[in-house]
Amino acid sequence: MTSDRAAAAARLAKLDPAQRAALAARLVAARSGPPLRTRPGPRKRFPLGMDQERLWILDELDPGTTTYTLGFGLRFHGAFDLDVFTKAAHAVARRHELLRSGVETEDGKPYLLVHADRGADVTFADVSDGPADEVEERRAAFVAEQVRRPFDLRHDPVLRLAVGRVADGDHQIVQTMPHSFTDQWSYVRLNHELIEHYRAYLEGVEPQVPVLPVQFGDYAQWQRDYFAGPKGEEHRAFWRTYLAGAPTRLPLPYDATPDTSDHAGEQYNFILDEDVAAAFTARAGEARTTMATAMTAAYVALLHEETGARDIVVGVPSVTRGQDAVQDLIGFLLTNVPIRVRLPEQPTPAQVLAATVEGAVAVADHREVPFGEIVEAVAPNRSVTRYPLLQTMLVQLNLGDSVLFKVPGADVYANAVPEGISSMDMTVAWWQVNGLMYGRIEYRTALFLPSTIERMARRLLQLVELFAKSPDTPLRTRTVPPASPVVSVLAPPVAPAEPDTGPVEGIERVERAWREALGVSEAVPGDVFFEVGGTSLLAVRLTHLLKAEGFTLTLRDVFSNPTLGGLARVVLARDRQVAAADGEVPLGPLGSEQELLYDSGLERVEDFAHTFVLRANEALDVGRLEAAAQAVVDAHPGLSTAFHVRPEGRRARVGDRWSWRVEDPGSEPRDVAAVQRAAFDAESGALFAVSLIPGGTDETAADLVVISANHLVIDGMSWGIVVADLARAYQGQPLIPEPAGQLEYAAALRTLDPSPQADFWAARLAAVRPVNWGTPELAEGVRQFEAAVPLAGRPGSLEAEAFTVVARALRPHTEEVVVSTMGLGREPLPTLRNWDPTRAVGYYACPYPLHLPLTGGTLHEDLAAVGTALRHTPDGGKTYGLLRSCADAALRARFAGLSTPRIVVNYLGALAEPAEASEGLFTGAGEFAAEEYRPAGRDVDVDVAVGIQAGRAVFRWLYDPARVAESTVREAAARAAADLTELLAAHAEPDDVPGIVGVSEEQMNQLFAELSDVRLEQQ
Repeated sequence: MTSDRAAAAARLAKLDPAQRAALAARLVAARSGPPLRTRPGPRKRFPLGMDQERLWILDELDPGTTTYTLGFGLRFHGAFDLDVFTKAAHAVARRHELLRSGVETEDGKPYLLVHADRGADVTFADVSDGPADEVEERRAAFVAEQVRRPFDLRHDPVLRLAVGRVADGDHQIVQTMPHSFTDQWSYVRLNHELIEHYRAYLEGVEPQVPVLPVQFGDYAQWQRDYFAGPKGEEHRAFWRTYLAGAPTRLPLPYDATPDTSDHAGEQYNFILDEDVAAAFTARAGEARTTMATAMTAAYVALLHEETGARDIVVGVPSVTRGQDAVQDLIGFLLTNVPIRVRLPEQPTPAQVLAATVEGAVAVADHREVPFGEIVEAVAPNRSVTRYPLLQTMLVQLNLGDSVLFKVPGADVYANAVPEGISSMDMTVAWWQVNGLMYGRIEYRTALFLPSTIERMARRLLQLVELFAKSPDTPLRTRTVPPASPVVSVLAPPVAPAEPDTGPVEGIERVERAWREALGVSEAVPGDVFFEVGGTSLLAVRLTHLLKAEGFTLTLRDVFSNPTLGGLARVVLARDRQVAAADGEVPLGPLGSEQELLYDSGLERVEDFAHTFVLRANEALDVGRLEAAAQAVVDAHPGLSTAFHVRPEGRRARVGDRWSWRVEDPGSEPRDVAAVQRAAFDAESGALFAVSLIPGGTDETAADLVVISANHLVIDGMSWGIVVADLARAYQGQPLIPEPAGQLEYAAALRTLDPSPQADFWAARLAAVRPVNWGTPELAEGVRQFEAAVPLAGRPGSLEAEAFTVVARALRPHTEEVVVSTMGLGREPLPTLRNWDPTRAVGYYACPYPLHLPLTGGTLHEDLAAVGTALRHTPDGGKTYGLLRSCADAALRARFAGLSTPRIVVNYLGALAEPAEASEGLFTGAGEFAAEEYRPAGRDVDVDVAVGIQAGRAVFRWLYDPARVAESTVREAAARAAADLTELLAAHAEPDDVPGIVGVSEEQMNQLFAELSDVRLEQQ
């Protein structure tokens, strides 16, 4: 010990306990500010917490959605008293100001207002009616219904508890709250209080809950005061230095462009082997680090293997409960901490762990900085489709006994309530419950295929074992394809172009609001809001000021158009549109696919139609069925779109014509469909027809429903929506109308400039080569056959595998394999925020050319190359049709002169028949496609469709015998089947995963029930 330290120790030894406590308090205050106390003044109003404000702003970007809703579940096995439970929920709400508060705004600035009479929102539903073997399905449906309910943060109670009676002695509680009002750690506290109140009220005693020295509003005010002072600037300076030069984007193994606002999510569950978990825990202890940091290191290793990156930033959640007074509060007391890990070349697990520890230690004194403060300090480019600074997170929780409870007459355990949302591109979460370690990957389904996530989960478990048992073994690195050079034209631009000339007075109004929001005296059109002093909260204020000026806009408009010129262009154009509305149903442009259908050379466009025949599983009431069909048309008015062909171009408007008929019993469905189609008239909008063929007096004859629709108003995904809605409406359920339809989508799409992708798509068409199909027969018509390959339990998508094996089968007959394939075409558009792809009925599906670049090497090398080609298709192929039908005559001519593929390949996956969406009301009884083999202008030689049916991959080969030799097609089909068999066999080889992957939610619930039983036995 040095002399200085010895002297200091001697002085400390002379202090009495009170003096020691005072010194400790001064040291804490020096690091974390003054102690937190009850705020002075009125208690009814208080500011948002700084992290809470960040989530509120994100919610404002997506109003009416559940992107930032957090759910939690409790399962009661045994007796349950709803009245007592409701009383307990209200008692918890009375203890916490935040749970009785709503967000108000004043001059664009948010604050929280406490409502004395607001409590918890407790509802009850009995979902026990039904077969005993469908209990889990009914429970899951109940959970899904609750988590999809959005919150109005001003008017709705923020503590929502839905009670579902699943069966006798079995109740599922679904707790949902806005994420800005809670976090995972707060849910633990909430449930302890809730269960304690419930237990105490049942037993007639006082609940034993901790005293709350402060409320959330006190913390929010203290936090703002602290970070407004000199300590706040010290923290911001640290983060500017720590993240200087860090990569702005990590090349995650995306299966689609990340430039999308679609945050629909899924979860993939797994359980780690207990022996490996114990060994890994021991390894973390040897490294003198936490399990959270060790798990972060394992994830960093996975990201390195997947991306090849050696400078990696991963977010980890960090509680902001450094002040003792807030330990028992419920609220959003959480921030995201970027951990930057810099790896050496060819790192080992030991080196990754050391680098991760170094990165975590560096931020140790800055882990409670609000993430918004970090973002403002680093000032990254803003985008409405990308989370700032972070793409992926690692969450690790040791729950202990916090998910298992005992109350009089019942056992209670926590269970998952999947929200169906992923706010991050990908999040890995780990939980420890007693000796069990389980995890999940939550991911955005628009960005990743299930097979990609499965592969990553399996490798993550292997890496955990590698860290525990072989820490000096070098990691492997996949060959990572370069990022796609093609820029999305559907995603909002970072810096929009300068505005078109508009009314001077209007431009001045926009500039006035801009200057007032920023507090500046001058502004020019090229100013970028977030580079001239703008923050997320000031963006809210700017939105408020522009609304006060009479403009129509949302907060998302400011983020999507961050220059003064770009924002003025958008709001002024929208202002002109509103002013021009005259109350009539407007004419709008056609979608690009509709335009191409008109240009396809069909003698009568109305003939390009499809029909489904449904067999009713019960006798149908004629009046109810007609009313249900009308309800479908009302919910999806685009089914009656009228198309007008004029010398100046084609336009469309929503009409009201459709056909309903009751046919004679015993009528032939094909004849009924022919009559329906013959009556189709695009000019009037009569393009949708429903007919009922009664079963007649024969009790064994079922009622049939024949539905026909022209492809101008429907595509494959739309059929499932229409049939499902018909069944719901027949059963008396209300239908959710489309918030925006095909015409609105087409109009928004036509405002975009597709020219930045012209060279990309032209290059794909330039690769088209002639195909030598052998000597064909002198025959007419179309022939088809099927070839099937058993999947042998292979889960997930086979899209890349299907395209690979078909390409290899066709390669001997052409120099390059370029095929036409069909995309869903339901790409989100930045200017059409209210469009819902899950409710959209119309012709959205988009054909596009796909060049399948075979390597000339092994089957697996070809698979990697084809997978890259699929991932690098920009905007889901939607822009290709836009280029071929755009207003630019030169672009149209350029593409009209290029050859198109004569081969069609589509991967259908495990697509369900439309009747399967009818909840048992109907079964499929046949379908009739368009009569012509070459619809929509496709000059096709061979058409291959690959689907998954009954545990088999089924290839349907359809070909024109007048152009293609049968022997050529059958040889190709045999080779494709053999290659797929080889790929599936390679996948089936055991890879020694230390644990269980692909665990279902039902299996996880069973696991928690078993843990609850074990705990009770130990008591």
